[in-house]
Parts: sequence; C-alpha cells; structure tokens
Amino acid sequence: MDITTPQHVPLSVGQEAMWVGWKLDPEQWTHIIPTAFLVRGEIDRARLERAVTALGEAYPQLRGRVRPGPQGPVLDWSDAPGIPVRERTTDLDRDDAVRRTWQVPFDLRQGPLARVDLLHGPGYTVLLMATHHLVYDGASVLILLEALRECYAGNPPAPVDQVPALAEFATRSRELADGPAGEEHRAHWRKTLASGPLDFALPTSVDVPGYTVLSEDLPPDLVADLRDRAAEAGVSYVTVLLAGYFALLRRHCRTEEVLAFVPYHGRSLESLRDRVGYFVNALPIRGEVRGSDTYATLIQRVRGLVKDALRHGDLPLPAIMREAGLTGPEARARTHQTVFQYWHAGLRDGVDVQDLVLDARDARARLSLLDLESTAGFTLAVMVREDSAGTHVLWKDPTGSVGPTVVAELAADYRRVLREIARDPGATLIDLAEDRPGRAEPREGAGPVADGAGRAATEAVAAMVDVWQDVLGIDDIRTDDSFFELGGHSLLAETLVLAAGERLGVDVSIRTLFDFPRLAEFTAEVLGSAVASPAGEEGPHEAPPVVPELPGDAEGEPDGWRSVPHRMSVGIRRQQGAEGEIPSESIICKVYYFRDLAADEERLQEAFRRTLAVNPALGSRYRVDPVLGPQYREEPVDYPVVRFVTMEASATWDDLCAEAQRTADAEMAGRLDLREGRLLRVVCVRLGGRGFALVVKADHTVCDGLSFAQLLRDVGAAYAASTEGAFLADRRRPSPAEVEAAEGRVLGGQQGRELRAAWRKKLPAGVPEVLLRNATRWQDSPPEGDSVHFSVRGDAYRRHTAEAQNLKVTSFALAAAKVLFAMRPSILNDELCFFCPFPGRFVPEAKEVLGNFVNLLPVLVEAPREAGPADMVRAVREGLLWTLQHQGLPFDEVMDEIRDVDATGEQLPRKRRALFMAGNQPEGLRLDGTAGETRMPEMTDALFDFSLWVTDTGEELNCGVVHRRAFMPREVVEDWLEALNRPLEPALEV
Repeated sequence: MDITTPQHVPLSVGQEAMWVGWKLDPEQWTHIIPTAFLVRGEIDRARLERAVTALGEAYPQLRGRVRPGPQGPVLDWSDAPGIPVRERTTDLDRDDAVRRTWQVPFDLRQGPLARVDLLHGPGYTVLLMATHHLVYDGASVLILLEALRECYAGNPPAPVDQVPALAEFATRSRELADGPAGEEHRAHWRKTLASGPLDFALPTSVDVPGYTVLSEDLPPDLVADLRDRAAEAGVSYVTVLLAGYFALLRRHCRTEEVLAFVPYHGRSLESLRDRVGYFVNALPIRGEVRGSDTYATLIQRVRGLVKDALRHGDLPLPAIMREAGLTGPEARARTHQTVFQYWHAGLRDGVDVQDLVLDARDARARLSLLDLESTAGFTLAVMVREDSAGTHVLWKDPTGSVGPTVVAELAADYRRVLREIARDPGATLIDLAEDRPGRAEPREGAGPVADGAGRAATEAVAAMVDVWQDVLGIDDIRTDDSFFELGGHSLLAETLVLAAGERLGVDVSIRTLFDFPRLAEFTAEVLGSAVASPAGEEGPHEAPPVVPELPGDAEGEPDGWRSVPHRMSVGIRRQQGAEGEIPSESIICKVYYFRDLAADEERLQEAFRRTLAVNPALGSRYRVDPVLGPQYREEPVDYPVVRFVTMEASATWDDLCAEAQRTADAEMAGRLDLREGRLLRVVCVRLGGRGFALVVKADHTVCDGLSFAQLLRDVGAAYAASTEGAFLADRRRPSPAEVEAAEGRVLGGQQGRELRAAWRKKLPAGVPEVLLRNATRWQDSPPEGDSVHFSVRGDAYRRHTAEAQNLKVTSFALAAAKVLFAMRPSILNDELCFFCPFPGRFVPEAKEVLGNFVNLLPVLVEAPREAGPADMVRAVREGLLWTLQHQGLPFDEVMDEIRDVDATGEQLPRKRRALFMAGNQPEGLRLDGTAGETRMPEMTDALFDFSLWVTDTGEELNCGVVHRRAFMPREVVEDWLEALNRPLEPALEV
C-alpha cells in the first residue's frame, strides 16, 4: 500500500531511529542544528517573515511533525502552521543568548521543526535559524541559505514537489536495511566492525562537568603546507586532517585501535542533489594506528578506510550497527564517542557564509556565520569548516564528559600533530601521551559477561527467556544476553515489551528495555523480583541533558506569558493559522430567559467582571511561542463585558425571545481570535420594564462544559454578593499555569507510563471506525447536519430511572445503550465504539479551575452483534468505567500510543466515521433565586455521523442529536430516540 500523499511521507530508517530516541527523551536538544549569523546592517522584520514563510512553502517538510501511519511513523505537514519568526531583546552576552535560544527542544509530535529568532543584545544582532536534524543536514544549510537570500529579495524559488524524492529515499533506506539490495553493504560492515572487542575510550574530564566548546582557526601558513602535503600524497586535504585526528586519538586514548565516525552526504540518488532533508549518514571508521607508522603511512591507510566506507555508505547507520551487533545503550556508549565533521561551506556558488547579503530596496544586512554547535549525539564532536575566512576548527563537548582542560590539550596537540605532518610526513607518529589526570587507561577487551543463569533460574526468568526467544527467533538465550546485542532494534523493542507485558501480566515501558537491555536486569526491573544482574555488571546510567532555561522567572517571561494546560495547548496549536491567528474552532452559546426580572445593568456588569477576575482563562490573550509553545497572559477586565440591547417600547415578550434567538445564532456564527482575548461575550436583550434574556457565549478552546456550568454558578454568586470581597473569599483557585505544571509531573512519571501501556493493550489495532448505514469515506461525506430534540417525561422517565437503578448504571449509560441497541442493525461493521468526553481533570489543581480540560476518548463497547439489550447495557457500562479509569492520558497521546490513523494520516476523530455520545450535567443560571429558562441555538455542522447529548434534570431526560443528513433522514433518528420511551426489554420493565 502506498502511504505517500502530497503532504505526507514515511520516515527513513535513520529518521525513525531518531524519532524513537526522541520519544525516550523528548527534552533532548542533541539533534538540533543551530545556524547563527552575526548581523551587520538592518533586517526588515516584515520582509524576513515573508521570506521565512516562502521557505516553509518551498520546503514544507520543515513545517512537519511525526504522526503514526498505517505502516509506521510518517512525516506529515498537512494543515501545518508556518515557520515561526520571533524577535527579542536580551541583556545576555551573545554566545549565552544564542545557546539559550537554540537549546530548547522541539516537539516532534506537534512541529514545526524549524524556527527563526532575531536576537538583539549588547552590541550585537544575531539571526538564528534552528532546525531539527530529522528534516535537515549539513548539506541542506547552504541550499536553505541561498533560498533565504532569494526569498528576502522577493524572488522565492519555483515550487517543486518534495514528496517523490523524500519518499524514494525513505523506501530505499528500508530496502537496503532489510532487503536483498543491501546484503553486500551489510556483509562489509559485519566484517569491518565485528572483528573482536573494541578497546577505545576518550580521555575523561578533570573539571566540573559543563557545556564545553573551543573554537580556533588554523594558521594560513599551516593550511597551505597541509594542502601541499595532500597534493604530494595524492589525497584530499580533508584526508590529511582526518589522519591527523586519528594520530591524536591514538596518543590521548592510549590505544592503537581507533574508532571515529565520519559523515557521508547520503545523496547518492540524483533526485536528492538539491533537496533539503536528513540524508546524511554517519559512518564508523575503525582502524589501527600503530606506533611504528609514519604519517604518510597513516594517511594512506585512512584514505583506504574512508573509501571502503563510502562505497558502502548508503546502508543506514542503525542497520550498520545492527549488523555489527552494536545496538542498544551499552554499545552506543562504547562506539558513539567521537565524530569528525568536515564541512566545506564554500561549495555552493554565490553563497558565502561569512558574507551572506540579505538585500532589498529598503533594507540591507550582511550575515557572518558563527560557530555551528550541533553534535548529533556524540560525546566529542570536532567540526572542521572551510569557508572564505579559512579553515576553522570547533571542538564540541556538550555534556562536559571530556572537559575544558582536556579539550584544550587535545586542540593544542592536534595543531602540533598537523605541524609534524606539514614538516615531514615521513616522520614516525608522536609517542603516546604521558599519564595525566583524565587520561584513558588501557583496558582489557570486553569479553562475554559471566553467566548468571544459575542464580537467576526462576520461573519469572524462564518465562522472560521464552518471550525473548519468540520475539527474536533465537534459541538458547542466556540471562546475561543483551537484547540489542542479539540483534534487537527499535521496532522489535516495541513488540517485545508488549509481548512481555501480556505474558507476565504487567505493564512494561519501552524505556525499561533501553535502560536495562540484559535479560536478567530487564526481568528484575519489570517484575520487581530478586533476580540479580550478573556479577560485577552494572546497567548504563545516562544523565539527562541539562536544558538551559530561557530568561524569565518561574511565573513565565517577564511580560507575563505563562504555559497553558495540556488539552488547551493541543487545541491552540491545532487552531493556529498560517498568519499566526488562532480562530475559535467551537463555541458554547446559550440563552437564559428571565421573564419576571428587570435587567439591573450595573449588577450584571459587575457580576460578569468579578467572574472573569477569578476565571482568567476567558479574559486572557493567547499566543503560540515558537520556542515555548502555547501561552496565555492575563489581562485586566477594564471593559464592559455585557452589551445591552433595549427593545422598542411596543415589543412583546415573544419579540424579545425572537430577537434573543437571532442574537444567539449570530454569535454562534461569529468566531473569536484567541490572540485578542475577551473570550466571554454576553448580550442582554431587554424590554423597557420587566423581562430580559442573556445570551452567553464562550470559546470552547478555553472553556469546556463543566467549566461553563461553573461560570454560571460564579455569575449567580457574584450577582448576589454585596461586595467583591465577599465573592472572592472562597474562590482562591490555582492558575492554569499551576495546573500545567502538575499535569507535567503526572504525565512524565510512572502514572503516565502505566496509562500509555494500558491504552496500547486495550486498543492494539486502533479505534474501530463505525460505519453507519453506508461505507462512504468521511472525506467524501457532506458535513451538513440536522438537529433533533427529544425528551423523556412522566411514566417513561420514571421507568427509565428505575431501570438504571436496577442495572446499577447511570441514566446516561442506559440511554446510550438503548440508542446503540436501536442503531445496531444500521451499523455495517461488527465492532462498536463511540467517542465520549471525560472531565480530564486528573490532577487536584484542576478541580475548580476554569479551562478546557475535557478529554475526548474512545469507549470500546465489547458486545457481539447478537447481544441482547441487557448485555448491551453491561458492555456500555464496562467500556465507560474502563475509559474513566484511564482518562488521565490526553487524547492526542492515546492516539499516538495506539498508532491510530486513517488513510490520510490524521489522528483526530474528525477524519473517521464515528459516533459521539455525552452525558451532560444539568446547568443553569440563577439570578436572585430565579432560574433562567434555557434554550440552545440550532447546530448545523456535523463533525460525527451521529452526536447525542443526554441531560437528566431529575424530572425529565432531555436529548439533543446532530446527525449528518447524507447518511440518515430525520425520521430514522427519531425512531432510534423513541427507544428511550420504551422499556429496555419486557423482562426488565419495572
């Protein structure tokens, strides 16, 4: 099946490995590529924004995000917002400001994967482009810079369909990794890397760990001499530099076996020559550096090693490491120690990274590239960059594992080695470094770990051995074997944790396998048993990277912007438009009629003002910060909240009702912009004397149904309170930012991991699509809907209530079961499921905070087609209870965990044929003890095939339905609802 669409491509093997790594540690900034330029002159902000928008249109993959696909994760940019541009002023020094800005993680699930910042500081202006490595590599930098220059000048590149080339590369990467086309490459890497244990370790730090970079230029005379030596030896300049680095590693690592990675551009397909994307492939170069070698001998050996590697460089790195049995955290720690990056920044005609001109009639700026500090996940990265300013060397130690003292020694000795090569290539290599603090000691080869099977011979371990053998297809697995050394990889890891959880009756996190890859350790961690690790062995311990905070205090940035809770954040991101606007997607609007009261204008204004003061979500402005995501800022309520419309003196009550209904219909049609705030709108339509109606409208993005009911209670209390102090006395509530922080602690901890595992187990094949009456695709279904209102009163209501009590279910659950049973003959598929909103307030801080926390989740109704009415009730009850107990995981994460997707790659329920059912709490507005009569505007858009709202007032059951006209006539819907007036079945009639 071809899963490529014009806005949707599969991930390559390398991209998927990066995606899995990000899921294990979403806060990482390892794979961000920052391109920072010192600016001389003036940049026109508006022109820059237009240029960046054009870049996002020319290279839409930069705006993408990772989503589940039917055959694995995909990069999708459908409906994606533009690349954000942000301008800010700071008091920080230049390098600190740049690092704090680029070292902020990207959210690969949300995107976009690029951002632009214009930083103004003491004596400097910096243009910073930060892009995630998932969609970008070193060769892409020059392509994008040329395009930026042209877009800024008003000459955007002609549109080119990016999909075919990206899809071709992804498909080919999988064919090479797993198919016969890659067998020759795989054989080469098995032979090259699997030749005995690796005896190689970088020197360790003697300093306090901390972010370390060291930048220097090679002297021009040394560069000229090295180029002469390269020409004499018949090799490239970079080969001489790499050979010098190998000699340096031998000296400081005290070993004659060296392993360093070298990036290969990966653009062997003609279609990739001028593409922006992640095509680079880091190749491991493993070779001997003997004490008897001359530099000339070493240069030729390195040349041969690199040529062999490049011939087989199209095999993706994850497949290379798998073939060599070097997968998993332990192997990565041993192998991914250093990378030698060579970047010729002058290869693209007309693009000078030290003098890139952004020219327009009214604004001109010259850009000079600063250090490129990305490391791609290696302990020590050395980048040699050539440009018009010469040869530049940047030493990058992001975690401080090597440390500034040792890095400075390495840099000084590297220059010394290069001087030796330039002076006399026939000289013997410099002796091994003398012992100093931080020097790596020679180590014994890593042999087999002592067999711990005798001590771990328990039933639990035996069961786990069976699981591993089934998943890996290998016999005779020992308890000290590592999953990754046995050939396991990220996709098999997901299979194994699911199988282990099912076999042993526990929930297992994929992170557990990565942290404890040996069978005995893994079993002990999963089961909490006394199974010990093999003697003398410790599991890997990785300290999470320290992400510098952006300037600002604990409450947010100094200008008052703060983070919003998760559910609201998802909605705001989804609604953001191409120009940054955040239009409302859904509105709550209701009308409350007070026939016997006169409208007190001053009291009404004050009541709604006080209500907004304790519920800031409706009075705040919102934005999507390109770095920090959706945020809100509280605004003073210094405007009249209520708008008054006075009817003519001759108007009757019926005239008022009609006018109020017209006002409500107009408010439903009008959309708000969350950037502007003022998301509560109230209109009072009044007669000259007694009698008025209140039209209350709130944006659903920041106010769900429970919050709307709370809003009305607050209004009633504020209207009755004699003073503002009396009203505020018992309404001190946490802020939305405090709720967001509490949610983060839960979702990032053990409870979050348990919820994810439970949903994966519950819906292994995703959410069933419910095809009602015909099999038309959702995308081909007209959205026009019709509304039906239905009430159950009198004896029928009393019978319904008694049935619910008898069956120990809620009134809503019984109503949903009755309607589902009536609909069942019209449902084409056997599976039964509906979406239902749950409160979503899974942290105590959210209990009384107004916002949109509602969590729309699937409820699986496990009732066979032949099930009777009572069985249907029980199945609905069990489905609701299970989802209620697991409602803490937000909808978008549920869909991601179960890899739920339709043919378009869309996760939202709006892209599937589905049912919606909700039980509403009775709510109303009371003023001076008088309850307003409630009416709702008609709804004409049908998101779902069939949506049912059920409200039990205690006196009657009120039902509202919105259905798609294309699928069912009104008469059919009314017949289904009529089931509510009938007994569930004769035997149960009370």
